[in-house]
Amino acid sequence: MSQKIESCPAGHSFDLNNYIRNERCSLCTKEYFIKEFKTWSSRNVNIDKIIQESQTSNSYRTLQWIPFDNFQNIEHIADGGRGSVYSAKLENGIKLGWNFIKQDWKYHLIGFTVALKEIKDSRIDIVEFFKLITTIFDQEYIPYYYGISKNPTTQNYIIVMYLFDGDLHDYLNKRFWDLSWASKIDILITIAWCLVSLHAENLVHCNLHSGSILVTGHEEILTDLDLNKFENDLILNSNNKNNEIYGSIPYIPPEVLKGNKFTREGDIYSFGGIMYEIVTAQRPFADQAHDTYLMIDICNGLRPKVPDFMLNWIPEWYLDLMYRCWSDDPSKRPTSIELSNLFSEISNKLYGDVFDNNVMWQLEIADENQRYTSKSQKQELFELFLYSSKLHPQSCYIGRYIHTLHGLHDLLEEIKSGKSSDPNLLKPQF
Repeated sequence: MSQKIESCPAGHSFDLNNYIRNERCSLCTKEYFIKEFKTWSSRNVNIDKIIQESQTSNSYRTLQWIPFDNFQNIEHIADGGRGSVYSAKLENGIKLGWNFIKQDWKYHLIGFTVALKEIKDSRIDIVEFFKLITTIFDQEYIPYYYGISKNPTTQNYIIVMYLFDGDLHDYLNKRFWDLSWASKIDILITIAWCLVSLHAENLVHCNLHSGSILVTGHEEILTDLDLNKFENDLILNSNNKNNEIYGSIPYIPPEVLKGNKFTREGDIYSFGGIMYEIVTAQRPFADQAHDTYLMIDICNGLRPKVPDFMLNWIPEWYLDLMYRCWSDDPSKRPTSIELSNLFSEISNKLYGDVFDNNVMWQLEIADENQRYTSKSQKQELFELFLYSSKLHPQSCYIGRYIHTLHGLHDLLEEIKSGKSSDPNLLKPQF
């Protein structure tokens, strides 16, 4: 049996502030990171400072400056509203810690494939984003961010992070017919926990939707922290109203569409959209143009409709909770803690096979109704499902800048009369 090492050759003792294992000492690692501060630069003093502070803190995770030439086999994955996502192989890996036996760095993730998010939107404050990322660095339901790089051709900064297999929307499309209520509740618990963590730090997500919920190959669910979550209001006037916001109209709460500030209660409204998609596998308002008219309808109380053929698969309490999340009055929406506690209690009872109240009985009946649907019925429902979930050519689930109703106040009548074009209406994609 190997003997536990109580100190490293440099004399650093094992204690709560220093771990020593696998020939690595966290204090030695910190010292060698500091020695190398002058050997690299992002060409941005504030970004350098954030990376350096993460490397000298006691956090389990550290950010690193990753040279662009460390990336091989770069492949485009998708374009978003604020940049593009690529996959790439980390040819040389990244530093894990200082090996005090070999007196050299130990590297990990050598040859590992990661995601590169190249930020092309000049309005993004990447410094502020990483400042706030480090406040919740160690949360288990937050994706792993490895560091920052820069594209030498475009001069755009790049966020280097764990590469996921897909998002929640893709996952539901593939697995919807096989998902039990226990699995659905587990997904909602994870998302609610993330919101609890953010809200405890007085942070707001601001862009929660099925595309920002990431899924690993092992079906682990994590919530991506996109780049708009921690920004101040984008465009404010003397009345303290937003003229412009960023996001996807179906997930934006009515008070924000009107120009008010995005709050924690707004995240709960967005959570309602995820609840809807989990039980229908359809994104909210998929069959409508995402334009100013839809924004007006949402502000007047319009909410997504659950297909009639699915109603007996969904407990009544679930629908009531979903519509509470969508309440016009933000104060009537549940909090992230309420959601987390409720779904955690339900999950514990489901795995313990405890059906001792109306909530659990409704769940059992809903599960059975979906499970015992005949093959012919499933085929008929599947065809209806495909038809009803067909995307409108002017729908958009990629984040974009949207003019609020406050910002369009002087133009609304002209838009309605057709004298002015709707700046929120996308051109059909053929």
